Amino acid sequence: MRVFRLLILILSLSLSLKADLNEEIESILKQSANSKSFKSYVAKKDLKKLEKKYKAKKDFSIRIYGDSHMAADFFPRVIRDYLLRSNAVGFAYALQPKYQQNLNLTYGFKNFTILNSKITDEKQHNYPLGGIIAKADKKGATINLNTKLETKEFKVGFLFKAPFSQNAFSVKDAKDKSFILRSNAKDKWSYKEIISTFPLKITALQENAELGGYFIMDKKGKSIFLDTIAINGARSDLWKSWNLDVMKKELSTLKNDLIILAYGSNDALLRDFNAVEFKKNYKELFKILRQENKNAIFMLISPPTVTQKKGKDYILSPNFHAVKKAIYELAKEEKTLLFDMHEFMQESGGKALWIEKKFSLRDVHLSIKGYELMAKKMLDELRKFFD
Repeated sequence: MRVFRLLILILSLSLSLKADLNEEIESILKQSANSKSFKSYVAKKDLKKLEKKYKAKKDFSIRIYGDSHMAADFFPRVIRDYLLRSNAVGFAYALQPKYQQNLNLTYGFKNFTILNSKITDEKQHNYPLGGIIAKADKKGATINLNTKLETKEFKVGFLFKAPFSQNAFSVKDAKDKSFILRSNAKDKWSYKEIISTFPLKITALQENAELGGYFIMDKKGKSIFLDTIAINGARSDLWKSWNLDVMKKELSTLKNDLIILAYGSNDALLRDFNAVEFKKNYKELFKILRQENKNAIFMLISPPTVTQKKGKDYILSPNFHAVKKAIYELAKEEKTLLFDMHEFMQESGGKALWIEKKFSLRDVHLSIKGYELMAKKMLDELRKFFD
């Protein structure tokens, strides 16, 4: 009985703390109603088109490209949960690198190695969109993939390759249906779609066979989702280490209505940051994305306060304001929406207060609740433009 009472007390305290925290978040959002953290350089008619498509709820997708602020899925999860009623996952990595997650999926694996285009020693690999590969250490290596969505039956596209133009992977679904993924040519990326029911068990039929990602879509072709293509430590030029031809084919598989680009934190930490090169790389990426998403609205997210360790203290990165200035220029030149995370932090007390309130860590990252607050602020501002 004592244990039961203790559990009830702990539960009531945790619910009380959560309620207090939610009240604090709502209070901060109300106080920052006249924020300067959000700007629009998008034509009103284009915003109206986006709003109309969103309200139709037939098919609508958002994709976020970015770094660690997006890779843990805390910020994207809030946008996904508050804005969409997802019936699909969209693009997902074959396996998630350490400290990354996709909160729509659960992964289990055995005898696979994760290759990452961010890691210098692994850059020489033939990376597809997203820059993450799951490579089978031996024949018989397995991945167990499941979804947390209510829907379990999807059209699933697999990107894969293998050393030989033979059967590369087998896929077994929850209804005991089996599918074979066969390479079209040795050591070249192939793509195959199947209709299957989760959970899935994926088995390598060749040593060194590779998976480059999944496209998990509504089987009727009316997908509503928010997906993320983000890597811890990514800079705005990471895409240049991906296979551009394969990347373009993948971009044509799933079209996006709103594309969010959230880079800059790691660029600001460079000793030799070059604003001209930064903008040039970003503009090239815009051009590639627009070729396959002609009607998409774009948004740039400027990073939160970027600090770096110096001795025992953390100081503002010397390049932070140069990165922020370049992002503002890009938003105006590329006619995008812009959300400035640093500006919102400043308006709501600054980095020191965010750390005190446990909304931010001492380094560049926010806490889970900090990302929730930041994402809700972005949504509030986006709604104003729709209204």
